[in-house]
Formats: sequence, structure tokens, C-alpha cells
Amino acid sequence: MEERTMFERLNTPEEIFSYKLGAALTMEKDTLAMLGDLQDSARRPELKQLLAEHAEETRQQITVIEQCFALLGEEVDDSPCPVTKALAAEAKATLKKTDDSLVDAVILAGALETEHHEQAVYETLLIHARARGAAPVVALLQTNLVTEQSAGSKVKALAERIATTGVAVPVEGMSGGVKAGIAAGVAATVGVAAAAAAKVGERKAEGEAVAAAADSLERERTAGTAPVAGDAGAVRAEEFNDDALEERIVESESRAQAQSDRQ
Repeated sequence: MEERTMFERLNTPEEIFSYKLGAALTMEKDTLAMLGDLQDSARRPELKQLLAEHAEETRQQITVIEQCFALLGEEVDDSPCPVTKALAAEAKATLKKTDDSLVDAVILAGALETEHHEQAVYETLLIHARARGAAPVVALLQTNLVTEQSAGSKVKALAERIATTGVAVPVEGMSGGVKAGIAAGVAATVGVAAAAAAKVGERKAEGEAVAAAADSLERERTAGTAPVAGDAGAVRAEEFNDDALEERIVESESRAQAQSDRQ
């Protein structure tokens, strides 16, 4: 069924704004439907809860947009929003070919992409609402933008967490061996992350030690106590390797023995 729109052609900035506002309304309605489908497919309880919470926020956002139309003295318009429909279709198609134990990663990817699109929509609307001098509309749209930013941060945080602690989750009908493999994979991932963190700590400590040594040498040079390059008593950098040190010890012992023989 073809979507209704009151604008066949956009001739003024005000018409463009109203058209985009109507598209935002359609966007939120599409998102609300998508959130319900994703909540049914999600495996992790925390993801289901996150989607349910944002669904309630989305209902409030729909009301906010309708209030914006009222403040502008215009009829509520459902302009088309093909982007959210495409995002929903992509998520649905990808979920169909994804193993049940991995669907949460697909859901979070789709949710994060949708949140970024919604944020861009509200940022654009706010630019033109301010230019239009519609302060009450700006205040309402700002609340919707803040909601999307908060939701996006929550989705990203959960996506990052499962990416580092294990994407897969045990599902009904999965063999004990596969479940054990998932658990082992999670443990291995955590172990790798811990090892990487430890390595970073070691490198940081090495860097701090080098910086401290350089600072100490600079203070000695300033005080006139450090050797200067080219002086007879200057210590060459190559003398600090093990082979050079051993040669110097042998030479010192030889000189001491020769002096003893002469006496």
C-alpha cells in the first residue's frame, strides 16, 4: 500500500522541515515495530530488557513529534522513511541466516546502526528548527535526540562487552560439547584480553623507566656532571652491551696482571 504524504513537491524551507518531521515520525513507528521483533529474537535477558526499555522510550518520542506538529499548527503527516524500513529488512534477512547462538550480535549491530541514523535525523531537524525560531519545538526535539544518544551508548556498551567476553550463548538443543566449547571460548577470550592488558602495562612501565632515565641524564647534563659526547671520559652507547663489558673486564684483569709481573 502506497504511503500517504501531503507534500507532492517541496517548495519552501518550512515544507522541507515539516516533511522531514513527518519522516521522523514514520522512522520512530518503524523502529517501534522493529524493536518488538528484535526483542522476540534476542537471547540474553539484558538485551531483551534494553530493547523493551527503548521501545517505551520510542512510544514517548512518537508523542513528542506529534506535539511538535501541534505547536507548529500543522496537521500530523506520516512522510515516508525508507531508511528504517531498509534497516529492518536487513536485520530480518541477516537473522534468518545466523545461528541461534549468535543472533544477539546481529541484533546489536542493527540497533546501533539504527540509533546513529536516528541521531542524524534529529540533529538535522534541530538545525532547521533553530533557524526557524521555533524554540518550543527545539526543546522537544532535543529531548528525543538525548534519548537516542543514551540508547546508542547502551547498545554500544553491550556490543563491546559481548564482543570481548564471548558472542555466542548456549541455546536449547545444543550439545554439551558445543556448550563447553562456548564456555572455553569465553574463557580464552577473557584470557587473551587479560594478557593483552598485562602487556600494555609492561610496555607502559618500560616507557616510564626510559623517560625517568632520560630525565635524570638531562638533570646531570644541566648540572655539568654528565659525560658530554666527544670527551675522553664519555661513555659510548655501544659499551653497554654484554660483549663489550666482558672485553673491558678481561682487559682490566690483563693490565693488573702485567703490573703485578713488573713489580
